[in-house]
Amino acid sequence: MHAISIKMGLWMLAGFIAFFLLMYAMGLGYRTELHLFNGVIQLFCLYWAIRSYYVHNPENMVRYMAGVAQGMSASVIGIGGFTVFMTIFIAMNPEFLETLRQNSQMGEYLTPFTASLFILVEGLMISLIGSYILTRILLDVTFKKV
Repeated sequence: MHAISIKMGLWMLAGFIAFFLLMYAMGLGYRTELHLFNGVIQLFCLYWAIRSYYVHNPENMVRYMAGVAQGMSASVIGIGGFTVFMTIFIAMNPEFLETLRQNSQMGEYLTPFTASLFILVEGLMISLIGSYILTRILLDVTFKKV
């Protein structure tokens, strides 16, 4: 379980960082609506983490919580790493922080810490909901014995 979590968590982290740096290089790093694509990256990695877990542990296919735990475990690595990356990135780029403040509803209250905290909370909530839904789909549809 841990090897799968680490592998998929690092893939998730790499996807988040690559997408952010690409958007930043294109001058779109401040566009908060583009972070919705992070959800696609995240759900893709969650799917593969949960699927790999059940393929390697078929005896646990009756346990929904095992799949949810697998997804959350991978997400903590990916989202946690991205949160640290973004905290450092925003702290080192005051002009980027100012652009975020101008384009955010939080405005003057936005700091590198609070911006990263939003990333962490949003990511973990998506992981919890996504892991549960993907586990149900995988166990009820994909691995269901007919």
